[in-house]
Amino acid sequence: MASSSTSRGSWSGEYGSRRSPIPYRIGPLDYEPPVLCHCGRKAALWISWSDDHPGRRYLKCYRAREGGCCLLRWYDGPCDPFVRTLLVDLRDAVWALKSERTQLRSALADALMKLEQQKKETADALMQLEQNNREALALQVEKVQKPEKGMRLLLCLSVVVAVVVFFMRLG
Repeated sequence: MASSSTSRGSWSGEYGSRRSPIPYRIGPLDYEPPVLCHCGRKAALWISWSDDHPGRRYLKCYRAREGGCCLLRWYDGPCDPFVRTLLVDLRDAVWALKSERTQLRSALADALMKLEQQKKETADALMQLEQNNREALALQVEKVQKPEKGMRLLLCLSVVVAVVVFFMRLG
């Protein structure tokens, strides 16, 4: 049965590999009374998620994928057509939501990577801006201090000239 779910959660059907829309509540060998397959082992109880038999349980050799026997037998009877359609719709809705969740997680991871890159670029730009500001401030301080030195020199010369003029008038 190519379109059935396993406890490992996958099957290959018409649309490719799919997972069981819901987790199994009991293991495939956790049922009573035991049914033995042609290998003499307890057969596994799986759930079909095909369009024709959604939610219908069946027995299959646990080792069928590894060369076990060919036991395949329905455990439950067929379900009502309304219930079958409802289960298929619900299964498809669950798969669509899981797919959307995967896509959203991927988009979130991409957005977080971009955000981290932008944070790094912003931090680098801020560091460069701070460096530029420090350099510009140092230039302005230097420009302010140079005229101040000149002003001191001019003041000193003015004082000397004033003293000389003062003594020349006295004497």
